[in-house]
Amino acid sequence: VDLVGGYYDAGDNVKFGFPMAFTTTMLSWSVLEFGGLMGHELQNARAAIKWATDYLLKATAHPDTIYVQASFFLFLLRPQTVP
Repeated sequence: VDLVGGYYDAGDNVKFGFPMAFTTTMLSWSVLEFGGLMGHELQNARAAIKWATDYLLKATAHPDTIYVQASFFLFLLRPQTVP
């Protein structure tokens, strides 16, 4: 399963699906409500939403399966170097 993308949580190498989904939902609502006031930062907000939602869609790509946590906790590496 390709789970590249999304956001790590709490400075470690774990991606938690439910907090990411909540955060992405709140950011999306903020863009809907206040996007007109965001100026040039609107594109950054939209890119952040797309990055998270692309990951969440991949985490639910198989019928009857949802990946809620992707963990590389045993590796204390930068995300770019996780195997």
